[in-house]
Formats: sequence, C-alpha cells, structure tokens
Amino acid sequence: MEEFLKAGKQTEITPKITEIANSIEPTDFEFIIKALRWVNKNIKYPAPEGVEKNDIFRTRTADQIINDGFATGCTDFALVFIALARAKGIPTKYVEVIAKDYFADDPDKVRGHVFAECFINDEWWGVDPMNGNLKFNAKYPNYVVYARGVDSWDLGIYDMKSIREKFSQFAVEYNNKKASQTV
Repeated sequence: MEEFLKAGKQTEITPKITEIANSIEPTDFEFIIKALRWVNKNIKYPAPEGVEKNDIFRTRTADQIINDGFATGCTDFALVFIALARAKGIPTKYVEVIAKDYFADDPDKVRGHVFAECFINDEWWGVDPMNGNLKFNAKYPNYVVYARGVDSWDLGIYDMKSIREKFSQFAVEYNNKKASQTV
C-alpha cells in the first residue's frame, strides 16, 4: 500500500501538484470526481498542431504535462491524475492494459489503455482519467492487465519503442499460455 503513496519519477509530487491537489476538497470519492474534472478541464487533447505525438510519447512527467497543458493520450491523463491523488494521500496504482483484440491482430499496432486504481474505503476502485470515469470495480473486461506499478517508467515503458517491445513480448507469452491451457 505504501508503494502507491510514493511518487515515481514520472509522478513526482511537485509544489505545483501539491497546490492543485490541496485546492480540491475533500479526500474521498468526491476528490476523485473533482480531480477527474480538473484534469479533463486543464489538460487538452489532442496535442496541439505541430506536436509530434511519438516524439514525446511517455517521455514527460506529470508536472511537465501540467505545464504543457496537453496530453498525447491516456498515459498523460493518468499520470497527472495519479500524482494529484497521491499528493492528497490516496494510494493510487498506475494500470497498463492491453486490448484483448491486440493479441489476434498486428502486434506492431499498439492498442492499450491506462487506468488508475485508488484505494478508498478499504477497496480498490478503477478510474479512467482520460474519459473521466470512476469504475465501480477494478475490472477491465475488454483488456488484459499488462502490469500495475507506480508509473509508466516504473514498468520500463519510456517511449513508443519500449512499449512496442514490451507489448510484443507480453503477447507472445500470453498467446503461449493460452495455447497451453487449451491442450
């Protein structure tokens, strides 16, 4: 539990993040809803014209994303939300998932999503920061969980190249495991 209160390299709790988190009251489900609203109001998507998504994909910290004011996708929304929740004292996991249909399609085409999981009232709750949704459980029926951690860099995903490598390796292992279960 303590691990998910600590800042990661991408989710460092800076003075700016602390200030934003402290401006959102209180510290329960209402905070989650208000923090989601703050993120979706203040972080624009898609990235502005002239910004090449793949050049900055997974390379920025939550603080840099806030300063830039835009997201390249779900990861950026999740990083900002996670940093805010942890700054407020809410244990929060970074959850990297892969779309189930990815395993049957072209492995070069990365299809996944990033969720957060917040520990409130003795239970983990799924949160979709990009779409501004609080899930009533931490289940993802259209996805396979790749990993949970502190942030993207904690999982070894630093850019488009590393996510392709990690997802491709995971797909091979996943498909082999599935094949062995059907025998």
